[in-house]
Amino acid sequence: MVDRSQGADVFGDDRSEFNDYAYLVEQAEDGLYMLDEDGTFELVNEAFTELTGYEREELIGTDVRRLLSGDDYRNINDEIRSARRSSTESGSFLTTFETKSGQKKPVEIRFSLLPTGENSEYKGLTGVARDVRARRHREQKLDVLSRVLRHNVRNKINLIVGHASVIEGADDEQYTRAAGKIEAAADDLMDLSEKARTAQTEVSFNPSEDRQTDLVALLQHVAVQFRRDYPAARVVTDLPEELPANTSKSYRIAVSELVENAIEHNPGDESVVRIRLTSTDAEIRTVIEDNCPPIPETERRAINEGQETPLMHSLGIGLWLANWVADTLGGELQFERLLDDSGNRATLVLHHASTGG
Repeated sequence: MVDRSQGADVFGDDRSEFNDYAYLVEQAEDGLYMLDEDGTFELVNEAFTELTGYEREELIGTDVRRLLSGDDYRNINDEIRSARRSSTESGSFLTTFETKSGQKKPVEIRFSLLPTGENSEYKGLTGVARDVRARRHREQKLDVLSRVLRHNVRNKINLIVGHASVIEGADDEQYTRAAGKIEAAADDLMDLSEKARTAQTEVSFNPSEDRQTDLVALLQHVAVQFRRDYPAARVVTDLPEELPANTSKSYRIAVSELVENAIEHNPGDESVVRIRLTSTDAEIRTVIEDNCPPIPETERRAINEGQETPLMHSLGIGLWLANWVADTLGGELQFERLLDDSGNRATLVLHHASTGG
């Protein structure tokens, strides 16, 4: 419930007005909070505790820096100073909360300064914190899909047109080679189109769709699928007996994209992919290791920085799909080179708070 001592200060002796206020605060879907002049939490509602993962008593009386990095805290102070200089005495900005479980959640903050004292001293602020992961995903997906599709479809169409012109006056051997390249380009376009559809329709931030799933059984099915679809590849697993978790169908999409990326981008005679699964009290790690050349720096940068630019195209949208899934599940996707430089390691990290563990 709302701290009634704070309510008495705001509403004086009008208890009915305070009771209405307290009810509205607790029923609000967005996180509501109040900070004093030192940045200490004086009031939070239930939605705010759900957003951050902390219990109410863990937040009241503690500094807001518990939820923020150093840079984010400095940005908030800049916004407060700007609001104090303005006539509106309010502001809004985007920042990132680090929750109790270690998740990083993008949030939109709106705030209003509390009435100042006789000496116009800053007394604190009250405001709203809203989870904006779903909105950020939509914007990012539209931007990435637009750039990748324009870039890749244009290249494939140019390839098809070029080889079609070769066929017009070609002998049998030239015809065979050109026809094979046209077929491969058409297959790539079909695959790209399917991934774009998956990104648009299947990868969504909707916790209500989460279901209890045995991740071990799911990963075994993924391995069987790729052994069937890529008989020349060697897909091995290193899994515990079982590992139940609350997750969505997007988890399988992410793992499948990581495995497919490892197989498709291996120029050697034998593609080897290892799927591992580990769990601690804090997190679940799904690890995909391969024997491929290093993932291009432009690919990693595009994903890590969260956007593409005309001069920094990623190779496709498979790794973007995996990265979006990690984010929607409250986790992260990590890439690194194996210590012996024999391949790459992609790790999908899911925190137990987001997987029901």
